[in-house]
Amino acid sequence: HLQRGKNNDAIIAACIFLACRQDNAPRTFKEICALTKVDRKDIGRTFKFLKSKLGAATGTTSSNDLIARFCANLNLDQDTRRITEILTRKAKDMDNISGKSPVSIASACIYLSSHLMGCGRDAKAISEIAGVGEATIKATYKTLYANRKELLTPDIFARTPKANEANLPTP
Repeated sequence: HLQRGKNNDAIIAACIFLACRQDNAPRTFKEICALTKVDRKDIGRTFKFLKSKLGAATGTTSSNDLIARFCANLNLDQDTRRITEILTRKAKDMDNISGKSPVSIASACIYLSSHLMGCGRDAKAISEIAGVGEATIKATYKTLYANRKELLTPDIFARTPKANEANLPTP
């Protein structure tokens, strides 16, 4: 029995989460919570249960899976999105960023790249779109800013003349 002792709403929410991942349209737990009104822990617990019972291959959600959607919802242009993706790939390899969630990394990289490109979005706007706290965005940005010499390599500035390090806010 798949559902013995399980909340039906949690099963539906976990199925939505699983289906989105399998269809390469991943959503965060917070997004599924907002949609279904089911507690995040219940969705996570039921998702793990279903995944093991069904033997479903889901992969993991990376920051880059979320960036296109978040940037579109923030009305950011393609150049800003591409730079965000580059920064995210570089940031994930940094020691002091490892352990942060993909959503936190994506959000902080959007904050950095939007300012770099002169179309800065504030942490509050990004927080509302991404479902990450403003303080988390700012704390992760602070780490990125401290390592900006490692992140902001010449290839980024070669992609677009709009990119300007002087646009970055000091944390």
